[in-house]
Amino acid sequence: MKASDIALHLTAQQQLKRDYPKIFRMALMWALIIHVAAFLFMPEIKIRPYRLREKQAIEAIEIPDQFKIPPPPKEQVKQQVVTEIAPSDDATAEDTIASTELDVEAPPELPPALQRPDFFVSYDEPPVLVRQVSPKYPDLARQAELEGTVQVLIGINEFGDVVEATIVRSVPGLDQSALDAVYQWKFKPAKQRDVAVPVRIMVPIVFTLRG
Repeated sequence: MKASDIALHLTAQQQLKRDYPKIFRMALMWALIIHVAAFLFMPEIKIRPYRLREKQAIEAIEIPDQFKIPPPPKEQVKQQVVTEIAPSDDATAEDTIASTELDVEAPPELPPALQRPDFFVSYDEPPVLVRQVSPKYPDLARQAELEGTVQVLIGINEFGDVVEATIVRSVPGLDQSALDAVYQWKFKPAKQRDVAVPVRIMVPIVFTLRG
């Protein structure tokens, strides 16, 4: 770069620095003039309240008679037609007659096993009570001086446990206490031909306030 070009560049830069405040003031003045003119000549903005659009009325049109929709048809239950199958001349004897051949090597069919009754009615040795739990006297029954004998039919399994109990003769207010007691009893099971069997027996549960 030549010395004359460098001098010219420095002169322009110095002139810009010198004229910068003047240019800034002119730009600021024109900006203010434009803003003032915009405020003076801007049209007035009118704010209108919002209104809901009116709903259009729906006009009902009557359908002529020729356009009426008929009701759906009722479902009809189809009747089952029993058809007889006529014998066919093409069927062979193997298709119509069951096999009558005896399979000697096949194991014989065993008869169904005899079902053991839930409880035996007859037995050789009756059950023997080995543990007895006395029933608790209900407080209300004691206060009312209620006494009586509850007859209970109990079921004893082959292990000597009481598995069921049914009230046969009831004394209201004492039945539940009698049932709770007999379920805790333990028996030596009844036997039939030296085999322990389940049985049912009747036991009386006595409730008394004397002694």
